[in-house]
Amino acid sequence: MTHSTTASPRRAPGILLVVLMAAMAAGPVFNYGVGALSATIVASYGITEGQYGFIITAVFVMAGLAAPLLGVLADRMDTRVQLVLIFGGTVAAFLLSAAWQSYTALVVAALIAGLAQSFSNPVTNRIVAQSVPLAQRSAWMGWKQSGVQVGLLVAGLTFPVVGAASGWRGAAVFGAALCVPALLVGWLVITRLRRRAQARDATTPPRTAPSGVTGGVRPEAAGASAGKGAAASPAEKTRLPAAVWLFTITSFLNAVGTQGVNVYASLFAVHAMGYTITVAGLLLGVMGVIGIVSRIGWGRVTGRLGRPAPLIQVMSLGGIAGLMLLVLAETTQQHWLMWLGVAFHAALPLAANVVINSGIVAVVPRERIGVASGLVATGMYLGFALGPVVVGQLVDLTGAFTAGWSGVAAAYVLCFGAAVVLGQVQASGRRGT
Repeated sequence: MTHSTTASPRRAPGILLVVLMAAMAAGPVFNYGVGALSATIVASYGITEGQYGFIITAVFVMAGLAAPLLGVLADRMDTRVQLVLIFGGTVAAFLLSAAWQSYTALVVAALIAGLAQSFSNPVTNRIVAQSVPLAQRSAWMGWKQSGVQVGLLVAGLTFPVVGAASGWRGAAVFGAALCVPALLVGWLVITRLRRRAQARDATTPPRTAPSGVTGGVRPEAAGASAGKGAAASPAEKTRLPAAVWLFTITSFLNAVGTQGVNVYASLFAVHAMGYTITVAGLLLGVMGVIGIVSRIGWGRVTGRLGRPAPLIQVMSLGGIAGLMLLVLAETTQQHWLMWLGVAFHAALPLAANVVINSGIVAVVPRERIGVASGLVATGMYLGFALGPVVVGQLVDLTGAFTAGWSGVAAAYVLCFGAAVVLGQVQASGRRGT
């Protein structure tokens, strides 16, 4: 399905892409900052690995519960207000956790960060649909979604350094400071684009239909459309395609695996492989770099192929392979296996979100993108919430990471199956048109 882009400029400005990437990065910087300093937080707060996992779970439970409502609001609320909620909410979460040094305060801060993150996908998808020409969208979706990995890169490289000097409190203040200029730039860019669009609309004369064409549609097409419109009920017009629900399921299952690894990779490097906190932070940085490249690359592949289901299947298999390598790394203490496993994780399943969001933008009418994106985001955030719990509780029970990695590998197996069904549904839809 294609949607009108008459309101979009011929090419969207690059500064808008920077804003989109920053909006995607801002919320996850909190989770990744906590992840980069996971060993420090576990030691200084006197908590177990499982209790640490509940901090990240709090982020995504809140995001998952809020995403459906906020997805609807994304279609109605001023874009600039939503950017304020994303960046401002992340600032509030960081400052709260810095001001009150307790486990309870850290969990409350995580809830605030989760609420802020829940706006990210709906509002950025809406901006892409409304302001980015169709020819640019696939590449932009890849770049936009790579903003999450930019957050991972920044957190992995900077938070361990700042935390080594001033602990979590100093790192939290640093994280808050990162969001303020991003908010100001985002507000100015969206305001400028809105004024340009208003000026363009005011100076563009209304299009007149050529002879023999009614409303820009040929008479026979107009008649066919009218027939369809008469036959379609209001429920059919507002019903989301079946693919949206399957995208939601794949998003949930993929998220269980990816966030289970994201949250515990640093702690795994320190506790299971004997690395220092700084090197463990570098591991997150490597994940971020590979994740940025992979999301951009997979975004382009998605645009050319136009079939997300096979790509999700490949990414699920890559996630299983990466987790097998991490299990072997712990068993044999071969460090290169850990780095290779993380590379598989970052290059394949960590990029699935760009494929899923590109699929949503392609199959859903523009006026319903906020709702559909909110639904898919709910699946993703609930998966993000479950993954750390699965890994953390299994590590607490067994004293090793092997069971945790095996548990989230099962989610990738189910994700592969859901992607197979998605491919069959979309193939039958193409045959029926």
